[in-house]
Amino acid sequence: MRPGSSPRLSVAVLPFEAVEPVGAPPARRPTRHPPLPLYVEPRQEEALFSWLLRLATRLRVPMQVLVRESFGVDDDPGGSSQWWCRPHRWLLARIAERTGVPTARLRRMTFEALEPAYRDDEASGRFCGQRYDVRAPLKRTYRFAVCGPCLESDAKPYLRSLWLIGWTAVCPRHGTILLERCGSCRARLRVAPFTRAVSFSPTVCTRCGEPLLSGQYAEAHAAVGALQARLLEAKCEGVTELPGVGQFTWKELVALIDVLLGTFWTATTSSERLALLMGYEFEHIEQPRRETHMYGSRHDALRFLAWLLDGWPEGVGPQVARDMLARWQGGEPDQLSHHLQPSWPGYPWSPSPHDFEAEISDRLGGCSVP
Repeated sequence: MRPGSSPRLSVAVLPFEAVEPVGAPPARRPTRHPPLPLYVEPRQEEALFSWLLRLATRLRVPMQVLVRESFGVDDDPGGSSQWWCRPHRWLLARIAERTGVPTARLRRMTFEALEPAYRDDEASGRFCGQRYDVRAPLKRTYRFAVCGPCLESDAKPYLRSLWLIGWTAVCPRHGTILLERCGSCRARLRVAPFTRAVSFSPTVCTRCGEPLLSGQYAEAHAAVGALQARLLEAKCEGVTELPGVGQFTWKELVALIDVLLGTFWTATTSSERLALLMGYEFEHIEQPRRETHMYGSRHDALRFLAWLLDGWPEGVGPQVARDMLARWQGGEPDQLSHHLQPSWPGYPWSPSPHDFEAEISDRLGGCSVP
């Protein structure tokens, strides 16, 4: 596989899916496939991915065997393609036929109603600093985040669709920080390899086997909850308003974040970043300063981004942001990590206006002016 290419994913075309040429004789009646031997009811706001894992658990088969033998999906063992986020309508019809769950309900368990992915924006930890200067492995076990209070209230724990968007950091219902790591071994939360027939439980660490739920969960920073709400509005509706900055489409917003955070992480030296962070204020000064974790934490990455935008165009944070925009417009070459490139398509990273569509570059260029 070439670096940066997408994993192979093939879906066999079943008889009822074939497109008949014009003038062809009437096709035979579609072949009906027998239903699976049991029915698993989807839960409220459950992700298709979670439901498939629960179905595989009930059938006592590996996830890979379930999707290949029952639905015709030939995916890699790590699930790098994440086909369950936006499955083809043929595939949803196939799943509905075998499971008894209506196609419309399956569709609501996917990302179909959201804005299309732009610059790999749905990937795990998408806005964390690590995504801007370290190339992720081409294949790795699928990672996610969970809300502890939500899982504790579940009779049978499951994953919500919202948690699978890679930059979400806060539970809108409880206002708590989503759990990304096991409290015991500190490994990132992930599912077991799809080739293994294991019971799916989002409340247990697949690495060390210890419970993930502690009963005590950190409250999210108010600025992070507010910013995430803006991001979700843009992702769902296509547009949102950033106070003081203006109206942005989803693509423009992702591009703005990439310019601010990407330039900060890749076009500055470590001493420059340290000087810029000296003005980064955190309210709970008696606690360990969380900005040191923004390299790998969804919540702390959004907290830093909120600081860059809060009170625009006045304040220390917006001044840092405008400095990053000025560097981007100047097209300064990468001074620090030119050999460590992000893994999403359309790169290597170079903070240049030519990285984006012309209208997006023009929109971002106007943000640098107070």
